[in-house]
Amino acid sequence: MATNLQQYLKYQYPDVKVLYVEGEKFTREKLLRVLNRRFPHVHVAIDGVEGFHLYQRYQPELIICDIKMDQKSELDMIKKIRELNDQVQVIVTSAYDDPAFLMQSNTNHVNHFILKPIDLNLLLQAIQKSVYQMQLEKELAKQKKLNRTLLDIEDNLIFVIENEEIIEFNQAFTNFTGISKDQTHLHKSKLLSSFFVEDTNYFYPKDKSSWKEEINETGKGSLKVHWKDMESRDVIFYLKTETIPGTNQAIFVCKDITFLEEESRKNKQLVLMDSLTHSINRMEIDDILESEIRRAERLGQPFSVILIDIDSFIEVNEQYGKQVGDKVLSTISIIVQQRIRESDIFARSGREDFMLLTPGTDGSGAKELAESIRAIIEEFHFPEIDQITCSFGIAEFSTGKAKDVLLLEANQALTVSKNKGRNCVTIYNLEK
Repeated sequence: MATNLQQYLKYQYPDVKVLYVEGEKFTREKLLRVLNRRFPHVHVAIDGVEGFHLYQRYQPELIICDIKMDQKSELDMIKKIRELNDQVQVIVTSAYDDPAFLMQSNTNHVNHFILKPIDLNLLLQAIQKSVYQMQLEKELAKQKKLNRTLLDIEDNLIFVIENEEIIEFNQAFTNFTGISKDQTHLHKSKLLSSFFVEDTNYFYPKDKSSWKEEINETGKGSLKVHWKDMESRDVIFYLKTETIPGTNQAIFVCKDITFLEEESRKNKQLVLMDSLTHSINRMEIDDILESEIRRAERLGQPFSVILIDIDSFIEVNEQYGKQVGDKVLSTISIIVQQRIRESDIFARSGREDFMLLTPGTDGSGAKELAESIRAIIEEFHFPEIDQITCSFGIAEFSTGKAKDVLLLEANQALTVSKNKGRNCVTIYNLEK
């Protein structure tokens, strides 16, 4: 062991393997003595054919090769080695300085070119520079491997985009998107547009193909997005983006906050839900109405508002008491919620008033829904009271119509229903 260690320490470059190709015996033996004092492993060949076989067998990091104008095997050897390993360092010696020959050497990515007769100092300088470059590339490769390991053990989705192409990403990103590393091409950032889910609670691009630009336009370094993975599972991410200094690259980090958002939503529902009717309360419905108007505007879809007012509810409270009145409210809420779709939004908007939002439904469809609810309530037997009826007012959204105008129209339609004798349905503009 001690002998091996001493032998190891005597070399200036103990970790570098060399392939030396030289056809002239005198030059070869002279330079070989210099190389053997500095490198523990020097493999010698007399031409390019033998040199390539030695390269395949020993995989040296440094090639020192003499090239003669009348021999092509050495240039062929360098070309074939470059195809296998573009990081290998190549030092060429030659007695010829013909421009065409030099250009051919450059085409094969020769790192250093030294004219014969060889100046030993120049050769040693070239060797030193080549070894330094190899060490630098090894350190970079080592650092890259470390960075890759750190990225891949990270649970967050991490990816880097440059010029609309995804140039780097971690294993968590692959697991979520199904996009894997392929050395033959880069993935376009537009591929990620398919993962966005339209949700009024989270960022959703107007044009999904330009989602990155729209995120930049918000002026925010972080926002929440609703994505659906390759297995159609819904995930809420806290997405943070930042430009990498000195580049046109942007790094994106997506932290899964689905559980936190679900807990937050449950807590919010406890605060914003009406405890008696288990419907959304007035404070929340205003924000939801604004969001639905924006969505209908963006998608060009129909959208209607239905106002529901319990007829003679004050008299019910006065004659039968508040407890019976509360029972009427909760019963009507149950009737409505059992009749509407999951996408419809039902809220208590006043003491005896309710509001129903019907995305994707025009005035005619809203009237049909309201008539069915009206008929069910009219026919339902309420304990102690027997019969309760409701009046309905409907307004249909149209492009450019403000929230206040839409609600005013629905209230005017409701007033018409009341004036007609109650227990009926009126659509604004159609049946004023």
